[in-house]
Parts: sequence; C-alpha cells; structure tokens
Amino acid sequence: MRIKDKKDANKTTDPVCAMLVSKETPFISTYNANEYYFCSEKCKELFEQEPELFVSMMEKRQDSFDRERLKSLRHLADEVTHEIRNPLTSIGGFARRVYKSLPEKSSERQYMKRVIDDVEKLEKMISRLVQIETEDFDMQPTDINEIIKDVINSFERDFNESGISLDLDLKEAPLFPIDRGKMKTALSNLLRNAIEAMEHEPKNLTINTDVEGEYLILSITDTGKGIPEEKVKYIFDPFFTSKIYGPGLGLAFVKKVIGAHGGEIEVKSTLGKGTTFHIKLPVKRKG
Repeated sequence: MRIKDKKDANKTTDPVCAMLVSKETPFISTYNANEYYFCSEKCKELFEQEPELFVSMMEKRQDSFDRERLKSLRHLADEVTHEIRNPLTSIGGFARRVYKSLPEKSSERQYMKRVIDDVEKLEKMISRLVQIETEDFDMQPTDINEIIKDVINSFERDFNESGISLDLDLKEAPLFPIDRGKMKTALSNLLRNAIEAMEHEPKNLTINTDVEGEYLILSITDTGKGIPEEKVKYIFDPFFTSKIYGPGLGLAFVKKVIGAHGGEIEVKSTLGKGTTFHIKLPVKRKG
C-alpha cells in the first residue's frame, strides 16, 4: 500500500487531455505560480496559448468527478445501511439474550460480551450513516462564538491531560441562523480529531473567527501529524479511514452540517507539521 501511495503522489492529470502523467515528465509549464504537467509537447503548447481556459476546464472536470464519486458513495452507504441493519439487529438481540443466560464467571460470557460490543460499534456506524443523510436542521439566530466556547469547555480536561496549548481569537460576529446542537457536534468532531492528531510536541491548537464581508470565517489549526497530500481530498468521504483522523463518518457529518448552513469547508495540511480546517459560513444580517 505504501508503494502505491508514493506512485499516486507522483502522478497528476494533464489539464489539456486529462491523461494521468508522471510529475517527472519533461513537459512542464507554470501558470499563476502553479506547475502543470503534460503528456506531450503538443498539450503543453495548447495550454500555454490559453492557460486560463484549460485550468478552468480542469477544475470543472475535477468538480464533476468529485460530485459523481460522492453520489456513488452515498448510494453505497444507503445500500450498506439497508442490507446490514436488519440482520445486525437480529444478531445483537440474539447475542444479548445468550449473554444474559450464561453464568456470571463463564468464559463464554466474556466472548459473548465481545460480540455485543462489536455489534454496538456497527450499530453506531449505521446510525451515523443514516444521520448524515436524513437529519433535519433547526436554524435559530445564534452566536457562533458561544458555540465554540461551549465546545472548548467540553474538551478542557483533554487539553490539560494531553498538554495542549490553546490559542483562541474570536472576533465579534452577528447572530445568524445555526442549528446549535448539530454545529456543536460538528465542531466537537474537528477538535477531537485535532487532539488525537497531536501525539508529539509541539501541541498547539489555534482557533480563530473573523467576519469578512457577508461571511463568518472559522479556522481550526493543529500541529499534529498532518495528512498526505494525495489523501486530503478523500477525508470527507463516509468510508475513508485515516490512521490520523480515523473513520470518515465524523468528517462526512461535519461537511454535511456546514453544507446545510450554506457554508463551505476546506482542508490544508502539511505532513509532519499539522492541519487547518477553514470553514466559511454565510452571515444573514437583519435590516
């Protein structure tokens, strides 16, 4: 798997013909401080004639691909949920009945407890898959900074035990429609991931908010392990699992919540240095 990751990281898409090409190709062009790689001199020449056009085309192709991929993943999640839920309920119910019938100190009782624990993990996963797709949102005028403070307070013990230094800079923001409970859960997922990613010094967590025009900008930065470049675009996929940030269900829920608020979330990460989540939420001003 590691060999495959390295190969993938050394390849990119030709913005003209959309072929997969190695970054070691001799056909390279620079536009707006970004390097683009080509399969042939002809593609390079075409690109240099109208770079803005081909960059735009490449971005639209990627957006289309990402939409189709997420659509397929949602369909897969629906299928998995439908096919697993009923038999899982039967297995769990049977295991619990057997567990209760076994003697207190029986070794079989301990084994059955493991079965029940694993079933409960799967049940929670199924519930979260359903939650991602079906939950309604109750939007009320809310101070986003108050939600952030509540989330931080809930992790105070974790910060102290892990030796994490918190740098908090929350600029005054207007009230705007937020589902307080779901936003709190989403931000808790991000903070939990950040804490778990910071295994070694320095352990610094920076949280900033600011208002830019009609948008509230929230940034959460950790000094953890970082995410490999080739994996960053997949971390919001429901079935993507990272050694650093765990199963993708939590981050898929985060993306769902931010999107339901009309917002956007993006990730910037450097392997070995840390990760930043940028959240952009529209602010609805009264009057």
